[in-house]
Amino acid sequence: MIVITSVLKDEIIGAFRELLPVLQNGEILKRPFTRGLIGTNEVVLSYGFIGKVEAAMMAQALIDKFQPKYFIHCGSAGALNPERKIGEIICGTEYIEHDIYSRDMKCSKITASQSLVERICDVYDNIILGPITSGDVFVESEKEKEKIYNETLAEIVDMDSAAIAKVCYENGVEFCALKIIIDTSKEETRIEYQRNIKKLAPFPSAIVAEMLEKHLL
Repeated sequence: MIVITSVLKDEIIGAFRELLPVLQNGEILKRPFTRGLIGTNEVVLSYGFIGKVEAAMMAQALIDKFQPKYFIHCGSAGALNPERKIGEIICGTEYIEHDIYSRDMKCSKITASQSLVERICDVYDNIILGPITSGDVFVESEKEKEKIYNETLAEIVDMDSAAIAKVCYENGVEFCALKIIIDTSKEETRIEYQRNIKKLAPFPSAIVAEMLEKHLL
């Protein structure tokens, strides 16, 4: 069993398009889920949570109900590394909570599933590998962006991946997040977000669906 999640429906639609047949529709913690097949893999798709608390809450509920071996989180994020550009796709190799992070906290990073990372890169070679950092803040200033990047050296920032990674780690579930950059995390972030969310957000989940069509996990 593989669980695939996103914050918004737009971010998971790429996987929904390849889900056939649909075996079950339902709700979990008042959020929708759909169970079905992608290739020969049984998957559960769910979305509809914002921030670390809701992300962790949903991750634990989905793990408790479906007991997946793999958990993949898809969606969008803001750039932190000044070399990163809108439209680039990042596969997280480490997950860091920047709002509680200290370099002295040796257990503050969670490592991604190597098997998931390898399989994702096998179907789409134009992927950047690197850390993803998360926190309960919408980064939209050059000063805050530089601060978080200097502290974490993460490629991108979101509000959910590190929380889900922590829950998966504690439950022994293999985890990976795949994100596309839709804003630069600076003063124009809200304009960039509105401009790019619908046209770019589905790509990571479409890549995950292609990976599941090719590989039996």
